[in-house]
Amino acid sequence: MTLVLLNLSSFLTDSLNLKLKEATTIVNLQEGLRNMLQIYVALCIDAYLGYRWMLILSSLLYSAGLFLLALSVPGGEGCPSNCFKELKHTSFWEGLTLVVVGGAAQVIPLYALSFEQTRVAKSPEDCEPARVQVGCFRFRVKIGGWRYFLQKVIRWLLFVFLIMGSLTSVFCFFFYYDAWQQRFVQSAVAIFIGLLWFLCGFPFFGPRRLQPSPLSIMLRTLIAAWRKRHLKYQINLDEEDQNHSLTDHLELLNSAAVKESPADDNLRTRWRLCTVTEVEQTKLLLDIIPMSATFIVYGMVKSLGNTFFIEQADTMHGGTPLVLLQLIQLISKSAANKGYKMVLGKRIQRIKRRYSDGVKIGIGMLTSILCCAVASQVESKRLKALKKKGLLDNPEAKAPMSTSWLLLQFIFLGAMEGLAGDGILNFFGHYVPDSRRYAPVFTSSLTGFGTILSIGFIAIIDYYSRFRYKESWIGESVNESRLDLIYRAYVMLAVLNCFIYAYVASSYSYDNIIGRPENEQEIPVLEVQQQQETAVGDQQNKQEQEEYQLQRMPVR
Repeated sequence: MTLVLLNLSSFLTDSLNLKLKEATTIVNLQEGLRNMLQIYVALCIDAYLGYRWMLILSSLLYSAGLFLLALSVPGGEGCPSNCFKELKHTSFWEGLTLVVVGGAAQVIPLYALSFEQTRVAKSPEDCEPARVQVGCFRFRVKIGGWRYFLQKVIRWLLFVFLIMGSLTSVFCFFFYYDAWQQRFVQSAVAIFIGLLWFLCGFPFFGPRRLQPSPLSIMLRTLIAAWRKRHLKYQINLDEEDQNHSLTDHLELLNSAAVKESPADDNLRTRWRLCTVTEVEQTKLLLDIIPMSATFIVYGMVKSLGNTFFIEQADTMHGGTPLVLLQLIQLISKSAANKGYKMVLGKRIQRIKRRYSDGVKIGIGMLTSILCCAVASQVESKRLKALKKKGLLDNPEAKAPMSTSWLLLQFIFLGAMEGLAGDGILNFFGHYVPDSRRYAPVFTSSLTGFGTILSIGFIAIIDYYSRFRYKESWIGESVNESRLDLIYRAYVMLAVLNCFIYAYVASSYSYDNIIGRPENEQEIPVLEVQQQQETAVGDQQNKQEQEEYQLQRMPVR
């Protein structure tokens, strides 16, 4: 399914004969929304459905959307002219909508269910082995090594099935090179068969587990702090209680953890009381906003791989097939990630472990500059080859160049994803509460937001070219466009973002690393008690004064 969506741009320009700008907008829009909707899917999973029912719903939506896309494929050799206006008379938009929603709802359950099905029977402290259950199999593993063992088993299972899916996709792409209807139908059937296989094991799953979301906790903390913003208090705790104190950073939120009177036991149900842990988690989420804003450009550069890179490969002769270029991109992604861990990761962790994620992201952002620069040079060479043959104005002409020229930019794109993408995931994994569930969600949402912004950035480039040079850099086809200049604009954007990232990353505090849930201590709320003080001295000062003091009150 991933391979089909990666090449959606070819379907829009070849089968539906859409203009380059229209096809790019549709591809970026569906990919951006599919990633951004994951954060709403996560909230829905935690509050209502759970992982299993969301996976069933997403598979049904995915299959239905692919069948509708298959019905929208024009018969014969495709549209003789632009089909954009005729799309409203087909099932294209309905199918694309279902694919977007189904794709957003399927990623999180697939990732989470792999780890949710692992069970560990806790044994006494004096017992060395622990029983580990993976599906229907049980193993005995030493204490401390069970987590690594489970991850290793799951990783190998996922690797085997992904390889099977990749080989099947590559074979289908070669066998049905221009038959998009068969591609959509086969993907829909494969997803539906996978759903039936999943339902066979449905009775063996445990009960549904709903849990609070860090986003809902943040919203409740902000509302509670706003409602009790009038409170004035001071925190005076002994040295032994410093672990239970609120930090001075963003102290306006501290009032959310203040209990005004002992009778207010049900305030949490009315969004008026939060624990100290919840307040500090909210501060962590607010602290990562400036750092997260610099990750958006990563999503903008990544969107080039699903749009302009695909169109470049379609207008070049022979050489390396596009599907192999995408496979090399995936290999480069994995190799860059592994290479960083072997060469730099361990050394940085030995010196200053907390800076490892920041360095990895920075190297990935530098790689994005190289990716866009190489793509610009290759596109300039392609346009010169077309001009030399007198084919520059022919929208269907293929440049007398091999697609192997695109190999380097696909390698750099994969390296950027392996370094910056994995670094962003690790960053959220270290500094986001409940990171195992929400680190991939935040990473995908920021990537999707960058993909959406890429549409606006291309529109700005188009307006600038029309205003300055009286011609559009984005024509109806790749041969009538100036992708080399668009890539240079992305180079300048990536360079600017690197400087901004260096400034923000250097000033960010890397000390607030989230610990494991089992190591977190229970943090109390702060109770406000009213005390009456009678002033001694002048009669004018004999009025009763109220003083707020904070006392620790243990809560669950």
